[in-house]
Amino acid sequence: MKIESNILLLLLFIAPLTVKSQVEFIEVETLEQMKAAKKKASDGMLMLFVDVYATWCGPCKMMDSEVYTDPAVADYMNAHYLSVRMDGESDFGRIYASEQQLEGYPSMFIFSDDGERVSNIVGFTPAGELVTNLKSVVDGHKKVKTYRAQYQKGTLDAEGFADYITVVRDMGNQEEADRLASEYMDQVMEAKSKLSDDDMRVVAFYMDLDDTWWEEFSSDPDRLRRILGEDYMLAMEKIYNNTLVKAVDEDRIDLISKMANELAPLVELETISWDLRSLPFIQYYYYTNKTDELISYVDKRFVSDRKDDHRWLYGAASQITDMDQQYQTEQLLKKELEWYAACIELEEHFDYYFYQGMVFFFLKEGVNAKESFSKAESLASTQEEKAMVEQVLGYINGQ
Repeated sequence: MKIESNILLLLLFIAPLTVKSQVEFIEVETLEQMKAAKKKASDGMLMLFVDVYATWCGPCKMMDSEVYTDPAVADYMNAHYLSVRMDGESDFGRIYASEQQLEGYPSMFIFSDDGERVSNIVGFTPAGELVTNLKSVVDGHKKVKTYRAQYQKGTLDAEGFADYITVVRDMGNQEEADRLASEYMDQVMEAKSKLSDDDMRVVAFYMDLDDTWWEEFSSDPDRLRRILGEDYMLAMEKIYNNTLVKAVDEDRIDLISKMANELAPLVELETISWDLRSLPFIQYYYYTNKTDELISYVDKRFVSDRKDDHRWLYGAASQITDMDQQYQTEQLLKKELEWYAACIELEEHFDYYFYQGMVFFFLKEGVNAKESFSKAESLASTQEEKAMVEQVLGYINGQ
């Protein structure tokens, strides 16, 4: 299904950095070396951090140059973790990556001092975010040990059970959090007719808009914000994704309408994301391969309630361009050119020309792509925009 393999265009810039601090890694090439590293971590009562990289991976190189050399990262990891790394495409690396179900490069796996995998991180992670995550794992694992002991004895009350699930999820151990949440909903909530605050903390991450609890869950937004606190938007994102996947899998446009009418109002004040009342329909039509309906939806909106709203049309067109980068559906690409041209006719803007250039490039119309990117360059107002165009034009000219 397209929804599982959507790939977005990433522009990566790698700059040399010279600093004194460095995470102290042990390079692992064999099973024996990994066993020795695990024993060393256990003996030292340290968490084990395993970085799996690929020699060709740009984000992996960025981790080396920008993150593992950061003083705060180096100081914290060297004090609380035994850190090892391996080439995921070496003989042993391939075996290890398969065992850990590696999702991409770089992947960072974290194990407790007794060898239990407690978290994993995928992709480039900025220094500040990595330190925060690593501290959360260290602090969280101490709490998990306490909660787990009570859970196994059957002495964990509903509030403690909800806390247990929250800590496990915050540590990044999603599989374990899912298992515990399923047990919570079966054991604690089965006979309930009303949602307690603890119930809402749990179901917020596992429900969709088709759930029997949704009406009560969403009935008091102020209560919801109070209970979820900083996790409010994260929970709304999970509900959005859960519902979208279900709507696509079951081909249910009614759920999409419900997302636009009931979920969007709960998050519109907290996010700057483009039109959350339109986005579910665009994603639904795209991921269910309803290309004609998708085009018709955008066209009809642009001549009715969104008449001449070029920012809305650009938002719709760019969403589709981004979603379709892997597949580059010709029918959509040609329509996207019409939409970007309509935007430009109403107002010349860097974004419109840049995306128009991308579509021309996907259609292998190099001359037109250069013309659009050059026009975008003339409208660039920031160094970042100028660098984006310079890199793309350099790539096209190189071809």
